[in-house]
Amino acid sequence: MKAQLYCTIGELIDDLGLPGDEHQLFERIKAASDFIQRRFGDFIPVTATKKFGTRGSEDLQVDPLLAVTSITNGGITVSDYDLYPLNRHWENGPYTRIYQDNVWDDTNVQIAGQWGKYIENQSLGLTGTQAAADTATVTVTNGSLLSPGMVLLLESEQELVTGFGTPSAATSKLNGALAIDQEEATVDNGTEFFEKEVIRLSTEDCRIRMIVGNVLVLDRGWNRTTRKAHLDDAAISVFRTFTTERGVNGTTAAAHSNKSISRCMVPWDVNWLCRQIAGLMRMKAASGFSGKVGNVDTGETFYQNEFPDLIKKIERNYRITSL
Repeated sequence: MKAQLYCTIGELIDDLGLPGDEHQLFERIKAASDFIQRRFGDFIPVTATKKFGTRGSEDLQVDPLLAVTSITNGGITVSDYDLYPLNRHWENGPYTRIYQDNVWDDTNVQIAGQWGKYIENQSLGLTGTQAAADTATVTVTNGSLLSPGMVLLLESEQELVTGFGTPSAATSKLNGALAIDQEEATVDNGTEFFEKEVIRLSTEDCRIRMIVGNVLVLDRGWNRTTRKAHLDDAAISVFRTFTTERGVNGTTAAAHSNKSISRCMVPWDVNWLCRQIAGLMRMKAASGFSGKVGNVDTGETFYQNEFPDLIKKIERNYRITSL
C-alpha cells in the first residue's frame, strides 16, 4: 500500500479549533495529500526496485532517488558510482543522475532503493513493540505524540496511523467528583498523564489541556461525546493504542521488540499546504458546499476555497531542473 499523507488529524484539529476528531476528517487529509502527490510527487520515501537504461553513456538519468540499496548494470553489481547533484536538489531531497566510469547497459540497469522527493525521519522519543508482522496496532507511553495521518518508521518498516484503538486503563482514578460544567479534574497522580492526551471517563472523552500537579485541565466532551457528571474514584482510560496499516510504501512488515519510533516528515510548506486544502475542504462541506460561512449577527461573510493561491509557488520549490 502506498501511504503519502502529508498532515495529521491532530494538526487539523488545532488549526480549525475543532472539538476532537469527526467523520471524514481523515478522508479530507487523504484527498488533499493525493492532490499534492499527483501534482508534486512522493514526499515520503517509497522502497522499490526500478529499471533504467541509457545507450553508450557513463551518465544515467534516473527518477528522483533518495537512497541506494543496490545497483546492477547488465546483471553485474555496481559499487563504484557517484550520485548527482552532489548536495541533492535541495536539503533532504533527491538525486537524479548516477555516474560511473563504465558505460551503462541500454536496457538492463536495476536500482533498488528509496525513491521520492524528500527524506527526513524525526524521532518521537517513543518505543514500540509489535509481536508479529500482522499486528494491526501500536501502543505507546505518551498518546499525545501520535495522530492518525502520521507515517511512522520502526526499523526499516513504515506504518500509517489510521485511527485510535481501545483506550487502556490508567492506574490513577478521579480524586473527587467531576461536575458536568467543571473543567478541572483532580486525579490520584498527575504525572501519569501528558498534555494533549485524550482520556475517557465512562463514555465521555476529554483532552488534557494542561496539567498542574494532580489537576488535569480538560477540554470536555471531546470527539463530540456528551458531557457527564463523574463520581469520585471513577476509572480513567487513556488513548495510547493506535491502529496502523503495516508495511506501507514498499516496506516489509515485521515483528518489532522495543524499537524506536520515528515519524516520516515532509517539508514544512508541503505540510502547510495539505493542512490548508484539507481544512478548506472541511469548512466548505460544513457550509453545505456553498463555500460561504459567516456570522448572521455581525453580518460577516467568509468564502471557502479548496485551492489556495500558493499551490504554484510551492510547486516551484520542488521542480527538478537538469544538473
